Amino acid sequence: MKSLIKIKFALVTIGLLFFASISEAQTIELAQDVNEDTVISKFGKNRKHYFSSYFGFGITPGQVETDSIQLKSGESTKLTYGFYYKYKVAEPYSILFALSYGLSQFEFETPDDFKYRRLNVNDVELEFANRINFGKRGNTIGNYLELGISGDYVFGTKLLSKQIIDDPTVNHKARKVELTGLSYINKPNYTAHARFGSNKYVITADYRLSDLTNDDINFDLPPLTIGFRLDFGG
Repeated sequence: MKSLIKIKFALVTIGLLFFASISEAQTIELAQDVNEDTVISKFGKNRKHYFSSYFGFGITPGQVETDSIQLKSGESTKLTYGFYYKYKVAEPYSILFALSYGLSQFEFETPDDFKYRRLNVNDVELEFANRINFGKRGNTIGNYLELGISGDYVFGTKLLSKQIIDDPTVNHKARKVELTGLSYINKPNYTAHARFGSNKYVITADYRLSDLTNDDINFDLPPLTIGFRLDFGG
């Protein structure tokens, strides 16, 4: 009889210890902070590091400073495509480094017998910029003001013209002229930038601080380009 009582007592004791251990394990598990085991990525639109690419289009609204040659109003443009890296210094402030390719196309006024006369300038550009964010954004690019400066190197130039020939005594109807490697275009140039962005949409203003042409020719080209940019990461 005593043996049976001891067996029952032992079974009850084992059962209580078993349930106590289960309860303790559950309590510890529920008390754990699951965020401590979650690794938050440092890469993202509003994180420490961010990479993206963009496409830009701009119009050069000014004129050349001479009476001998004029640009067609609103037809001189610049296309850009580039990549940038953003490093978040503090909550509202980041710095950026960008590398881009640019194609500037200047359209000149021509006599009636010319179809076009244009100057193409190809360059590669390296930029440093400061970005200040404002407003709520979560993990998005958000709204920002960006101020930067860049240096570019011109690696290709081309002056193109097409003249219509209205002369029955000659055996051709048009004359195309293509001049490359223009010596009067300065290869290194410097530009200041200002941008206002909202996620993927950006308004841009670029002002060239150096003369694009040198003393071998009697005019310089307008320094201001106004346009927009599409940020593919937005």
